[in-house]
This record gives sequence, structure tokens and C-alpha cells, in this order.
Amino acid sequence: MKKHLIGSMIIVLITFSIFSCQEVIDLELPNDDPQLVVEGFLTYWEANPIRNNCTVRLSTTGNYYDKDVYRPVSSATVEVIDEASKQTYPLTLVEQHPGIYFSKAIPMDLGRSYSLHITYEEKNYQANGTLLPVAQVDSFSTRYKPEGFFTEPGYYLYFSGRTPKERGVNYYRFTLAENDSLYSNPGDYLIQSDELLSAQIDTLQLANYAFGIGDKVDINMYSLNKNMYEYYNELLELLFNDGGLFSSPPRNPSSNIRNLTFPEDPPLGFFQVSTAYGDSIFIKDTQSE
Repeated sequence: MKKHLIGSMIIVLITFSIFSCQEVIDLELPNDDPQLVVEGFLTYWEANPIRNNCTVRLSTTGNYYDKDVYRPVSSATVEVIDEASKQTYPLTLVEQHPGIYFSKAIPMDLGRSYSLHITYEEKNYQANGTLLPVAQVDSFSTRYKPEGFFTEPGYYLYFSGRTPKERGVNYYRFTLAENDSLYSNPGDYLIQSDELLSAQIDTLQLANYAFGIGDKVDINMYSLNKNMYEYYNELLELLFNDGGLFSSPPRNPSSNIRNLTFPEDPPLGFFQVSTAYGDSIFIKDTQSE
């Protein structure tokens, strides 16, 4: 009995010493030179050219312990070159929004190629893209689904149209906004390749979530160059990486932007060159019809 009592006291003392001697340690994480982060969009609205624009947002990475998540870059030179005419179009820094460079003066047309040029801290960066066609839209429609094992009851959104498979594999991104609120969660990156689709597409479901009667849904479709489609695929893989035993090690998506000065040190981010098409649909009660 005495031996058991002494053993119990030792265990209690060891346990107490473990929990009473905890110390908060700040790890000395690597703090390399900040990397440039580029979020660039050159968008051609074929049916509504007044919306044509190029917007580039520049920032840098920071230390893990920094409180400022967004570190805008306002000292860069940003230009877009039309590869056909070799005309250069500077982007202007938007004073009200630090780190945002913008232009509506770039002539755009289907099939033309453009290159983005950024100079920042004596480093030169470049990216390229071509304005590819979007799919021909016959309709955006909805279909009601009752509650199921993997579905909630409601109206689901479908696309019907034709994709130009005669030019090879085409890539698209869809964005959805419900009542003027953009869907922007990881599951809302809706990208699509037509590699396994027929040229005539009938009722392709766009999203796995339901809408309700009275909702207004704004749909934008963007053509993607192959490297942007691959970027989004890698981004989705990162966003849904649960860190489990069978998950691949997390890594940043491969940027389609090159560091011309130091090729071994590419920036983070992307330059998306897209033709765009937009439409809206109001969800109506089709069950009572």
C-alpha cells in the first residue's frame, strides 16, 4: 500500500511540474526578403466594351507575426503592351486604393495577345495572355431538386450553349453573385474544361448549392488561358488541403508571371487575360406551374 502511495505521489509531482513549467516561446521563423504578389486582370467584355479594363493589385508578403495582412505596393511601374501593335499602355495608381493600378484605355479585341510588365525595386516581371473566346450561351436556367442525401432542396443553376472545340480544349471560369453578394468561398471557384464535353452543351450544372425563389443571380463567364486554368486548379488543391496523412505538402500555386531579373525568384499571383460574358437570372417558382 505504501509503495502504491509513493508511486502515486511521484506521478502527481511529475504531472504538476510539467504543467506548471510551461513557457510561451516565439519561434524565429525565416524572414526572407518580401515577395511581390500580383493579382492582375485584363478583361474584354465583347458585348459591353464600356466595361473593358485592366486592373493590377500589387502587394508584398510579410513576416508571419506582422499585424498588417495587406502590404500594398505603390512605387511600381506597371504597363501593358499590345503584342500586335507593340503599343505600350501605362496603368495609373488609384490613389484611393493603395496598390491598385488601373486603365480603361487599352484597345481590346478577340484573339489579341497582351503582355504585362512590372518594374519594382529594380526587378522586372512579365506575363502574357491571349483574349480567347467564351462559350456561346443559349441560356442559363434553373431546375428544382428536392432534398436528398447530398443535396439541399432548392433551385440549381445550369448552363446550355456551345463551346468552340474546333480550336482545341477551352477553359472557363464562372463567378456567381446572389442578390449582389459575390460567392467567394473556396468552393465557389467554378472552373471548367471542355475536354470531356461535347461541343453542344446541354444543362451543365454550374454549382452544387441551391438558390431560393426571388433570388437574383448574376453570372459571369470568363475564358481562361491554359496556364490560368492550371493556376486555379493548384489553388483549389491548396484551399482543400486538410494536412492529412495522404495530402500532398501544401505549396503556392505556380505563377504565370516571370521574374526576368532573377528567374529563380518568381513572384506570387497571376495575370488573367479573359474575354467575359455576363447575364442575370431571377429564380421563379416553377413547382406550381
